[in-house]
Amino acid sequence: MLGKLMKYEIKATARTLIPLYIALLAFAIINKVFIGTGLADKLEGFGSIPFILSIFGYGCTMAAVFIVTFFVIIQRFYKNLLGDEGYLMNTLPVSTITNLTSKLSIAGFWNIVSAFVAILSILIMAFDPIAFSNFFTEMFKVLSEGYSEIGIQFYIIIFEIIILILVSLLRFLAMIYASIAIGHLFSKHRILSAFGAFIALNFITGAISTAIAIAFSIVGRRFENIDVHLNNGSALLVAHGFIIGITIFNLLFFLAYFIITTYILKNKLNLE
Repeated sequence: MLGKLMKYEIKATARTLIPLYIALLAFAIINKVFIGTGLADKLEGFGSIPFILSIFGYGCTMAAVFIVTFFVIIQRFYKNLLGDEGYLMNTLPVSTITNLTSKLSIAGFWNIVSAFVAILSILIMAFDPIAFSNFFTEMFKVLSEGYSEIGIQFYIIIFEIIILILVSLLRFLAMIYASIAIGHLFSKHRILSAFGAFIALNFITGAISTAIAIAFSIVGRRFENIDVHLNNGSALLVAHGFIIGITIFNLLFFLAYFIITTYILKNKLNLE
């Protein structure tokens, strides 16, 4: 059933987001034509208006991709689970956890796709065969040198960083959902209450993050005071521990926000 919910969610959101992606890539191609052919440098006066409008359209569409993605995520959650559609969703033979998981999964998916499309549009506008050839040559050189220096651990660290980014994204999305759910507990001014809840949760997360960072800093200074010199193996162990520690930290907050949202949707839901 989770797969069906995710499929339905993708269809419902794709109608809004895919046209934006197409528009962004189209503007990128148009701008590349202007820049790549040198036409942009030749245009003067009123003749440069098409290029200026194209650049302006690209900038506006780039901003719209991320803004609309953000609001679609909020709108789908609120309308589908807390709004009028909530009556229908709560009659389906699926658990609250399944409903929330489908929303989080697709929200994360569209955030990743939006970032990918944005990067692709930039690459289209900046494309130059020689520059790109040199870029990939240097990139593979760095990867090769990293592997020769520390072995397979280099790729493991890259993988851990990717996992950290994904978990951080899910934690942020879960915090948004928890804020909306908390705001829905109030009978009046629910949007304002949700915004206040988001600020409060963000403050709590930041305060705990700062406390942990200070603790790590104190521990690090103590190591410096006793003149501990790390070899490559120890340095790698510290790097792994640092990345995994931050990932666990984000994962714990993700679970906390997920539990809060699930509890409210399951036990405190008021669709009136």
